[in-house]
Amino acid sequence: MLTLYPYQKEGAQELVKRRCVLLADEMGLGKTVQGAVAINILFEQKAIKRALIVCPGPLTRNWIHEIKKWTDNIHPVLYEGLDRHGLLMGSAKVLVSSIETLTNDLLIPTSNGKKYYDIGIDLILLDEAQRIKGFSALRSLVMSKILSARRWAFSGTPLENCPTELASILRFLVPNEVGIDESEIDQEKLFKLRDLLMIRRTRRSINIALPPKNKINKILSLSPSQSSEYDAEIQNIKNVLKNINRNPRSNNTIVSCLNELRRICLISRNDESSKCDLLQEEVGEVCETEKVVIFTSFPNLIYPILAKRLKKYGCVLFTGTMTNEEKNIAHNKFLNDINSRVMLASLKAAGVGITWTVASVVYHLDVWWNPQASLQAEDRVYRIGQNKPVTVKQLACGDTIEESILKLQETKKEIFNIMIHNDEEPWQSAVSAVLEPFLT
Repeated sequence: MLTLYPYQKEGAQELVKRRCVLLADEMGLGKTVQGAVAINILFEQKAIKRALIVCPGPLTRNWIHEIKKWTDNIHPVLYEGLDRHGLLMGSAKVLVSSIETLTNDLLIPTSNGKKYYDIGIDLILLDEAQRIKGFSALRSLVMSKILSARRWAFSGTPLENCPTELASILRFLVPNEVGIDESEIDQEKLFKLRDLLMIRRTRRSINIALPPKNKINKILSLSPSQSSEYDAEIQNIKNVLKNINRNPRSNNTIVSCLNELRRICLISRNDESSKCDLLQEEVGEVCETEKVVIFTSFPNLIYPILAKRLKKYGCVLFTGTMTNEEKNIAHNKFLNDINSRVMLASLKAAGVGITWTVASVVYHLDVWWNPQASLQAEDRVYRIGQNKPVTVKQLACGDTIEESILKLQETKKEIFNIMIHNDEEPWQSAVSAVLEPFLT
């Protein structure tokens, strides 16, 4: 028999009561379950006739599974295929689409020249709502135009980089209250809307006891080959900066150079890597008793090499280039095969909607710009169902761009705490110390 935690029942009941709501429960507390149960109640009450669930592509089938599991006689339909456009105006009670697909399709004119914004739905649920990005992003603008009386947004990290991302989610929920342009954002009004619309529970606040999570920043040295490449790339960036005013494309070039520095910190062109060397030393001992998940934002670059080095530990790959079927096979193999001790996972492909509590050790091979994305990824392991202490190791190379990104992460964490957790720090000092550079 299916059962809910008390806080999940309360969450589902709140969803049913509210027309517009941001469910921002901490990652791993079961927002999908609460959404599925609330949708079922609304259909039973005949309060809605059609619902649209929009989420990142890798999560569409998970939503199909959860809707079937938690609802009565509702057959969700996946919005995909060459003839999918007919589904928009069709009779499916629950339609599930990826954000990317729906954004593109809603921009296509209908036979009468209008857009598909009015598709006869009573509820739109936007999962991982932070994925609609900033205020001026195309998907943000499109999602805010879809007509629906009930509008729900789900996100454990409603702000990843800057406050306008939260504003973007709030505009989706109440399109007429936030404005169209970033210049129209009123900070005081934004906070009032947040307090009015957001439900956020943390593990601590609802007394969900998980084993401790120990986070370690492990600072390494570059190998000789990596060091040589790094110095050369620094000189290249200096040359770019000298010509920045004369070349309108310099900004893009600088971003490419910064990513090249990150790549060098991971592995050199001749496959030297102090991080891979460390993993080769540590993973063998860890795998005697525990399963390990290793994340990176450079999966295609590093995992073929790392898979060879760690072959005897039954490595499984989970990347964005794999089909959904291949991902499901990899997922189940890691869960159920005792000999599969290591999961090599893309930070983006495996960052949401997955549970790997069979593992208890996590490595971040590179330092990502966004701390919330890294936190989301490691919480694939640290969530309800985990009964062992979890160790998370962030590998970074000293005296490199990676140490600078670690400092940037701390600033972004401060922004998140101020905007979402409403820390006690006075608003004026928070703006001057943290927020102002991001809002001007």
